[in-house]
Amino acid sequence: MFDFFKKKNRTQVKNMVNPKKDPFPDYDEIKNLTIIDIRDPEDVEYYGKLENSINIPFDEYFASKLLMLDKNKKYGIMDLRGIVSELEEAERIAKERGLDAKALRGGFFYITEVLNIKPIKEK
Repeated sequence: MFDFFKKKNRTQVKNMVNPKKDPFPDYDEIKNLTIIDIRDPEDVEYYGKLENSINIPFDEYFASKLLMLDKNKKYGIMDLRGIVSELEEAERIAKERGLDAKALRGGFFYITEVLNIKPIKEK
C-alpha cells in the first residue's frame, strides 16, 4: 500500500539534489547588509529609501564614491527593479574596489513589496 517506504524508494529520496538557493534576498539578509542604493536621487525622493541604505547613483562617479565606504562591512547593491545587467556591473565595480558586495535581485520593489520592508520618506 505504501510503496514509498520501501528501501529502494527511500534511497531515491535520500539522493535527491538539494535545491539551489533562491537568487532573491530574504528578510534576514537585507537586515544584515548595508545597502548601496544605485537609484537616481529623484527615485529615492519619490519612493523613499531603506533604513540601512546609502544612495550612490550608478553614474560616472560611482566607482570613486565607493572608495569612501568601510571595507569591513558587507554590502548589498540595489536598484529600482532589479535589472540584472546593471546590478552585475555595479557589483563587479564594487568588488574591484575591495568591497564585500553582492547584487540584490528584485531591487527596491521586491524588497518593499515582497519582503514588506517599509521605506522611509524624507521631508
